[in-house]
Order: sequence, then structure tokens, then C-alpha cells
Amino acid sequence: MKQPTPLRNSSILNPKKDGKKWKKRPTRPIPNSSFQKHFRKDRKDASQAGHGGPLRDLLTSSLPDPVQLDAVQTCLEHVQILARQLLGDTSAVVVQGSYAQGLALRGSDLDIAVILAENGLQNGKKTATKAGKGSSRSKRRGEIGEDVVNRRQALHCLQRLAEALSDAKLDEIRIALRIFSAKVPVLRLHCGAKGERNVVVDVSVGGSLLRGACDRAVYSVLQEDQSSGTAAALCRLVKLWAKRRKLTNTLKGGLSSFALVLLTIFFLQQRSGKHQCSLPSQLSVTGPRAKPANPENCCPQPLGLEVVASEKELVHLFAEFFEWATEELPKLQNCAISIGSATAQQRTGRFHPLVVEVPFSPQENAARCLRIDVWEGAICQELSRANRMVKQLGLKSGRARASLVRTLFSASADPESTEVFQAPESDVPVPYVPDPGSIPSAEEETKSARRSAKRRRKLERSKLRGSKASKESNIMPETVAPVDRWLGLRSLLDPR
Repeated sequence: MKQPTPLRNSSILNPKKDGKKWKKRPTRPIPNSSFQKHFRKDRKDASQAGHGGPLRDLLTSSLPDPVQLDAVQTCLEHVQILARQLLGDTSAVVVQGSYAQGLALRGSDLDIAVILAENGLQNGKKTATKAGKGSSRSKRRGEIGEDVVNRRQALHCLQRLAEALSDAKLDEIRIALRIFSAKVPVLRLHCGAKGERNVVVDVSVGGSLLRGACDRAVYSVLQEDQSSGTAAALCRLVKLWAKRRKLTNTLKGGLSSFALVLLTIFFLQQRSGKHQCSLPSQLSVTGPRAKPANPENCCPQPLGLEVVASEKELVHLFAEFFEWATEELPKLQNCAISIGSATAQQRTGRFHPLVVEVPFSPQENAARCLRIDVWEGAICQELSRANRMVKQLGLKSGRARASLVRTLFSASADPESTEVFQAPESDVPVPYVPDPGSIPSAEEETKSARRSAKRRRKLERSKLRGSKASKESNIMPETVAPVDRWLGLRSLLDPR
């Protein structure tokens, strides 16, 4: 009878080896990086089946986990209870930002607005009447008026909320910052159990339940995706790529994450009728008028928590987006991009590198913080780099594809620095590699460097000569005053 095979790494004696123990096989060390842990051996079967892969695993790792979603729900419940106790039963809490869009990533901040009871909760009618000079025109178009909030009233509301949270001494919610000196006062909270990853919550004060209507419009459009969450997956990948490459810092002239989401939706709207992953226009889904938020269900369920798309579909869609962003998007600089009508119309007026209309507020630009030097010097360069690299993902497999994905999503040290991607040499012709004739040779680069150095030396010499001449011209010549002038002055001072 055949002896059963002992278990691996077991201390069971082997009868064939006269009492010798089994030798332990050397195990491969598990990488410590949070990114590399998704390329372990247990995902090999999914990769061979065509459903798994490094890009799909990266997307899965960036989704919010149940602990984060529970912390968000707990924080919303506590803030809503405190707001009703302090400000009245008619006050409400509205979620805005990535959670309202259904596109939250792991570690995303939660933005909520406390709607005061006396600021008009009747579908935002009172706020629309305070829109100012163009309120009637905005009302006819169904646009959102200005969310006017008295700063003193907002500051008083946040101060009372901070005092109530301090007195409650909750373990799940802690006050991190009181940003009350800013133009828009904000109370920053940390939610979550101690010792675990916290969720950053920014609390502000809103004027009506129409706050966050543009985010809810994005959620409604993404729900119309017929490919079971592929559109939301593409939006998350684009946001994750831009954040890793440090392109979303609006304080330094970058492109906001909301503008990137709108551009991704506009790209998918242009694919309407051709592919399964396409989106309709926003006006055909939501209508021309904004709807107020539901205070009882202010935080919708995140979209695409289960990734259904395969690795091949994600790579193809990702490559198609960057090709459109590299070739077609720069042509739309003189147009206003709108997901409401799914068109880009010619515009006039002040120059902006990119104009992306906000849903229900076409007079606002989601890319208003974008500077022309950042657009041309950093973002366009990064789009070209990503376009070259993503096109290689379809030709790679295994470790080569995983390495390429890591390089694509690698963190950028400087937002203005661009990394040139060089494709490895291969016997298989790659149709997407740039023409080698357009790349200068080593001799040409040396000659151009010598010419530039020569021009630089000439310029320095001319500046030096000009500075010497200016110094000589500024020196006043030493002249002796005539004797008659001195005698005349002396006679005036002393007439004797």
C-alpha cells in the first residue's frame, strides 16, 4: 500500500528516510509594500483566466473598506443628532464631494454641510431668491443660485457644534482643527476607533438642501452605466493616477479631482452608441432643474464596490481615455465642455486653459484653479507619458505588466517634473512606440549642448560689458567750481 504524502513544512517522520524529518522549502518573502501585496501567488488563477491582473488588483485595493464606510455612517449619525439638538428639528446634514458622487477612494475625506433651519429648507427656494443680479435668469434655466450663508451665523453654528462634541467626549469622533479664520469656516473631525485608520471629516454650513446638487448629478449619470460599474472604475483609476502624480493640488494651479471626473464622464459620453460602456447626457437623466437632497438618505451607496470588469476591459478603456486626453482634449481649449448636453461649445470671454461646466451651474468652471503653466508644463506632459505607457499594457503580461503599472502610478516627487518613459527593446514590432527618427542622436545632443553653452557665454559677456559701461556712466566727473561763483556767494552771505 502506498504511503500517504506528508504535509508540507510538517515534522512528521518519513518512513523511507529512516526517521529523518522533511526539509522545509524556502518560502518567498512577502513584500511589505501595500501595492505589491496584490501580486501574490493566490491571484495567479484569476490572472490566467483573464479576469485578474495588476490594474484590476490596484483598483480593488483603492476601494473603501467596510471599516471606513462604518466610520462614515457613524459620524453622519452623530453630527445629524447634534445638529438637530442645537439648531432645531428642521436642520439637516448634506453630503458632498466624492462620497456624494459614489466615487470615494480608500482614505478619501468626507465633506458634509449643516443646513440651518432658518435658511430655507423648502427645496432651496429662499436661497434662489438671494442669488443677486442674475437670479431670474438662473431660475428660468433651472440653475442653482448662490448658496448665501452669513459668515457670522456659520461661525456661531460651528462653534456650538465643536463645544457639543467636546462635552460629549465620544470615542469615535475627535476634533482635529477649528479652521474658523478662513473665508469659509470649517470644523475638521477625525472619525474612527483609536488605533485604527481615521476618516477625515470637514464640516461646513450650507444655505439650502441644493448644496451638493452637482455631485448628485454625477451619481445619477454613473448609475446609467450598462456595463455594471466600469464607468465608475475608470473614474476611480483616473483620480488615483492624478493623485499619485500630484496633479490635483489646486492651491498650486492643478486640476481638481471633480474636473477630472467630469472629463472622464464627457469622454464616456462621446462613446455613446459604439460601446457598452457609455453614458447619456446629464440633462436627459436629471432634467434641467436641480433637486434638493434627501436628509434621511444623505450618503448614497458607493458605486462599483465589486469590480466586475476584467483586466483586459480596464486596460483597453484606460488606454482609450489617455489617447483621447492627449489628442482631442487640447483641441477643446476654446470650448466649454459640458456633461449636461454632452457637447463642447465654442466660448468667448476671458481665457482659461480649460473650461469644464459644473452641472446645474454652467457659469462656474470646475477647472477654475488651473494655471496655464501647470497645464502645459505638467499635466499635458503627464498625459502624454501615461498614453505611451498604457498602450504597452496590452502587450505585456505577468511581472512585466505589474512593473509597468507600478511605474505608471508611481508617486511624483515634483508636480512639475515629468518622467520620460522608454519602451524596452523587443523583437516584436510595437506599433505605439514613437518614431526613432524623431529622437535626436548622441552627437546631435552634444552639438546642441555646445551651441547653447556658447550662446550662454556670449550673453553673460554682453551683460558684463553693459554693467561696466553703466557703472562708468554713473560716475560724475570731478569739476572745480569757478572762482567768481565762490566770490559772489561770499559777498551775498557777508555784505561787509
